[in-house]
Amino acid sequence: MTMEMNLKPFFLRWEKLRPWYNVILAAVLVVSHAPHMGVLFLEPMALLIWLIGAVLANICFLAGPLVEAYVSWLGIRSRYVMPLLFIGGVLISIPCVVYFMLPFPLARAILGGP
Repeated sequence: MTMEMNLKPFFLRWEKLRPWYNVILAAVLVVSHAPHMGVLFLEPMALLIWLIGAVLANICFLAGPLVEAYVSWLGIRSRYVMPLLFIGGVLISIPCVVYFMLPFPLARAILGGP
């Protein structure tokens, strides 16, 4: 017996959460880095690192609908699954945002800059 599952509804529901995910992580980024970086916060090298981090974070976001679909396939269906996965994903992503900028001084030293 094979069971096909349509993943589209899961991804469509999660896409409504993606802007919130990005806003939360952007706010964490600004609050955690802008005060001590000052004008370096908007330096091109920093912006490149922010961009790479944003792409990686949005790739990680895809775990949410995949896990929800898998949990649903296992027979666990609850209205709490998606919110719990979203909150858990955000809580996992926050330290990644805070510590992602650690290589910035090394990148500046290798690639040059003031």
